[in-house]
Amino acid sequence: MLLKSQSLTIERPARATGTLIGFGASAAALALAVALFIKAVDWPVSFPQFLAFFGVGVLLLLALAFAFWAYGCLSLRYTMDGSGLTVGWGLMRHFISIETIEKMIPGRGEHRPRVQGLGWWGYHVGRGQVQGLGSVLFFSTHRAPEELVYVQTADAIYALSPLNPERFIASAQRLQKGALPVRPSGVERDIVSRHPIWVDRKAQALAMAALLVNLALWGFLFAAYPHLNSEITIEFPPVGDITTLHDRVDILRIPATATAFLAVNLLAALSFQWRERAAAYLLLSGSVFFQALFLAAGAIAVINA
Repeated sequence: MLLKSQSLTIERPARATGTLIGFGASAAALALAVALFIKAVDWPVSFPQFLAFFGVGVLLLLALAFAFWAYGCLSLRYTMDGSGLTVGWGLMRHFISIETIEKMIPGRGEHRPRVQGLGWWGYHVGRGQVQGLGSVLFFSTHRAPEELVYVQTADAIYALSPLNPERFIASAQRLQKGALPVRPSGVERDIVSRHPIWVDRKAQALAMAALLVNLALWGFLFAAYPHLNSEITIEFPPVGDITTLHDRVDILRIPATATAFLAVNLLAALSFQWRERAAAYLLLSGSVFFQALFLAAGAIAVINA
């Protein structure tokens, strides 16, 4: 689809194939998650049930990921005006200043593009290699090398797939003649995609560590549950010499409480990370500590049960 005005050209590449594949994969993962949950929900509490629920979680994450990637394909568009070229994909906008564009190269079969990032038939996003050009950043839905247009700048080369490459190149050349004052090239992000967590490896590692300890707690108690008596004593924290009998299902309150603590800490850390990164690290470190404490509580409760 091509929309033109005197100073603005908006083109959407062919997106049907890539979008349908992405949403199809998302729907398949969601269907499998629902089927697995329905199958496992009536199982007795045990380690196999934990593995089934873990599988449900993984499938739901896959469904969300494929849905987002499919949305990225659906939202892909190229906008050109007198200031430059904007590539819209998902939550991000890559702006290329018109004065930095050195040339546009139509794709040819001998280029043999190979994309190393995200992609499937009719959808390619990420770094890749093109013979004769080197490293290229792809935002395309091409199915043949001839469908591509390579936008070369001093800093990078972009691979795009307008519906009509020749017309796209002609529009860019027309707009270059009436170029506006320089607007710097760069990436524009919305509030979600520019959150510091996406580039903060230390915060990601702490959050992942807390999550893994939480999963270990759930797995341990689900594995121990079948071996517990129907009535148990839960003695953590210690309350003196008086012990009270509990139904063994009450032991699952330990991981449930740990999960609630984890959710609150993660949300608080995400909020603080905008301005107080040290506070975010403190909260995330505390998350790891408290999850380890709850794991110890679970182990003590099982031993004393």
